[in-house]
Parts: sequence; C-alpha cells; structure tokens
Amino acid sequence: NKSKEKSDSFTLTPEAIALEKNFELNKGKLPWPVSRGVVIQKFGTQPHPVVKTAKIKSNGIVIATETSAKVKTVFKGKVLSVLSFKGSNPTILIQHGNYITAYKNLYKVYVDKGDDLQSGEVIGEVFTNSSTGESSIQFSIFKRTTALNPLSWILKM
Repeated sequence: NKSKEKSDSFTLTPEAIALEKNFELNKGKLPWPVSRGVVIQKFGTQPHPVVKTAKIKSNGIVIATETSAKVKTVFKGKVLSVLSFKGSNPTILIQHGNYITAYKNLYKVYVDKGDDLQSGEVIGEVFTNSSTGESSIQFSIFKRTTALNPLSWILKM
C-alpha cells in the first residue's frame, strides 16, 4: 500500500538520503550523548523497577550521568522538534534522513527547530532530580516510527 508507506516516511532531499546512509554506516560507532554515564534502564520489555509483577516497555535507554552534564548530538542532523509538555522535561528530536534520535529529560535546551547540527554539538544539559539527586537522560533511536535498540548503535563504554 503506497499511501501507508508515505505516511511514516519523510520526503528526503539527495543530501538527506546521503546523511541517512552515513548514519546506517556508523551503526555501533556512534558516540554517547553524554561524556560519562552508565545505562540504568535498557531497551525493550523488562520488569518494572518497583512493581516486580509488572513489565514496562522502554523505547530507549536511560543513562545516569553527572549533574549538569552536557548533552551532545551523536550524529549530524537537523532539529526536527523541541518538545515540552506540562509536567515533563524537554525532549529534542534530531532527524538524520529517515532516522530520528531523541534526547529526553533535559534541563536546558540550546537549540531550536530547524537548526543544522554537527556530530558532537552540545544541544542542552541533563535534568537533575532535586529529591533524588539523580541526573539521567533517556536516549532513543527510531527508523521512521520503529524504535531501535540504542545499545546496538552507540560505542561500547
């Protein structure tokens, strides 16, 4: 069904098609979105951290890091959106052809929709929970609308 195909795909320029191919070639080689950190929640279905009989599905990974850690793009691209909802911290979506990287749980945002970014460019700072002292970022990668395991894409730390 051709109309279905178009709805979950972007119309790409030749430059965006090349960018997407370069993104794919860097699978397993992308840098982490923070300089230091440890994965505290993995991708996929797993036991709920509190309610042991329940399961949760994670579309990304959660990385614990240091207070005020700078968040960096893992690959060059364009800011698709900066999302901010009442009661939650900002999320930045960056487009790399038909791939999207999502950086969630930010305190400060340094970019705007439409900005062209280079790999490693600082896009914001991680939020620190004042009651727990925990600083963490949720990082996700999507191809069109399908969530992919970020641990398959970023370098092993």
